[in-house]
Amino acid sequence: MIEILPILLRIAGAGLIGLAFLHMPIARYLKWHEEAARMSELNATVFHVHTFFVCVVLVAMGLPALVDPSIFLTPTRAACWGTWSLTAFWSLRLVFQWTTYRPEWWNGKPFENSMHWFFSFVWLYLVLVFGACALIQQGWL
Repeated sequence: MIEILPILLRIAGAGLIGLAFLHMPIARYLKWHEEAARMSELNATVFHVHTFFVCVVLVAMGLPALVDPSIFLTPTRAACWGTWSLTAFWSLRLVFQWTTYRPEWWNGKPFENSMHWFFSFVWLYLVLVFGACALIQQGWL
């Protein structure tokens, strides 16, 4: 199990960086520009700034996993904090996938349904990969 984690971390890292860049077509599909045009200038600006920094955070999470996955596997206090934090973050994201997005927004709609399930599995993958690293940091795996 531990031997495959660097590969799984590199896949996670590439996926997180890819997800940051996917925000462009997602924005077009969900018509964020048109939606933001109906907001006040302040709210639209906050929305755009937050979206930009979500993408920056995704790249910041993805780069170390892609470039140097050993930082998540070599036991240190910082890596312990980091891996548990990432596990908690993606666990919460998975919970929000099922508690925040209403079923009528995706259920019965082929594309939306496939995306809902696809991202559910992506979030679960990230929970399991970073969770395994957290368990290694604790010496439990």
